Order: sequence, then structure tokens, then C-alpha cells
Amino acid sequence: ANHGRETDTGEDLSADFHTYAIEWDPSRVIWKIDERVYFTATPADLPQGTSWVYDHPFFIILNLAVGGNYSGNPNGSTTFPQVMLVDHVRVYERIP
Repeated sequence: ANHGRETDTGEDLSADFHTYAIEWDPSRVIWKIDERVYFTATPADLPQGTSWVYDHPFFIILNLAVGGNYSGNPNGSTTFPQVMLVDHVRVYERIP
């Protein structure tokens, strides 16, 4: 499992637009790229003693962050400026 940190799709995702999706309900979260599932999380996947936090409303944030714990701080090899092109964002609510 990749534990939600990094996924290598084996392709250059920067070469074209792709559809990124998250399907989420109180009992699971599924991450997809172009309709292919890359990661699924459920409360059973959590380490002992931790709480499931995906059972309440959230906000959507599209962010082109630089630095931080995931990728580390920028250095002399970091390319600037960076660009994130977004064609559209669509949100659906599943009605039971």
C-alpha cells in the first residue's frame, strides 16, 4: 500500500489534462485518476488508537504548495515559476 503519500502511475501526468476524483462517504475514501482507483482508505486501515476524520464536511482546496514535510523545502534545483492548470472543478453529492 502507498498509505496515501505517493503514487507512481508510470506515466507523465503533466503531459495532458487528467480527471482526479475522490469519492468519499463516512465509511471510506477512494482516490482515482482517470477513473482508475489508486488508493482506498477505510477506518479499518487506521493505526490502533487513531480516529477516522472523514465523517464530517470539508472544504476543497486546490493548492500548488512549495516546501513542507511532503516534498521538502525548495533548493537550487527547484523550478520556478510553477503552474497548475485547472479546467474545471465539479462536486456531486450522492443521494441515497
